[in-house]
Amino acid sequence: MSLLRRLLVWLLALWALVVVVRIFRKASARRRPAPAGALRFEGAMVRDRICQTFLPRGRALVLRLAGEEHFFCSEDCRRAFLSSRGQAPARPLSR
Repeated sequence: MSLLRRLLVWLLALWALVVVVRIFRKASARRRPAPAGALRFEGAMVRDRICQTFLPRGRALVLRLAGEEHFFCSEDCRRAFLSSRGQAPARPLSR
């Protein structure tokens, strides 16, 4: 009986050690900084109507026409949109 009791104590100690190691691994994984160059979420994504590129709303060029907002990835796409509608650029861009 004593041998069985020792075996159970060792198994319990081993199980407790495994649990503690898992807890520390999870905690250290949460603290790791993102690798250099990793993309970070910057808010809602919008689509450029010309090249169909998705980009964060904060980085998009915004054009407001007839109460609608149009988003573009670059000045070239904005110009292409305006020329397709037969309009000249009206006012400066906003970012």
